[in-house]
Amino acid sequence: SHPSVELRHVRFRYDERTPFVLDDLSLSLRPGEWLGLTGPSGVGKTTIVGLLLRFADAGSGAVLLDGVDVRRFGSEEVRARIGVVPQQVYLFNGTLRDNLLVADGEADDTRIAEACDRSGLGPFVRSLPSGFDTLVGDDGLKLSGGERQRVAIARVFLKDAPIMILDEATANLDAATESEVLANVRVFARGKTCS
Repeated sequence: SHPSVELRHVRFRYDERTPFVLDDLSLSLRPGEWLGLTGPSGVGKTTIVGLLLRFADAGSGAVLLDGVDVRRFGSEEVRARIGVVPQQVYLFNGTLRDNLLVADGEADDTRIAEACDRSGLGPFVRSLPSGFDTLVGDDGLKLSGGERQRVAIARVFLKDAPIMILDEATANLDAATESEVLANVRVFARGKTCS
């Protein structure tokens, strides 16, 4: 089933000496709904992602998945239900395949190739002499920003979680690739809860 996501009167600040990043924020996403959060840097968009993933807990108010406060779930349980394309993509020193399998260690080459095609990474992978066995370098240094971003998007496709969060997921993509990737995300995400 696809969960609902709700924030009720959430207040959050990083420490007691700083102002609230989120102050009485409420929002609700029913299963299958999409939400786009826009605004200048520092208004709390990424903070909302962190609260959903339980990297931090709300100072007051509640963050709910299917009506249940996320604090009642373990961090790993919450993160298993949410696929995220983060602002900063982390890749470890290994092969492209290893970096994709982080999302689903059981995925076979067919599923990996499908995820790469959906993310726009497929043509790049097919151009590599070693394909999925290409070493990406420490923190993916051998890949461009756009290629790194597409690896993160492919991970979300492989994970196939009921909730998808794209945190500036297309920031490093050109306009044509962005349009193609977002169209593929919309098709893949039918029925999922997305922001």
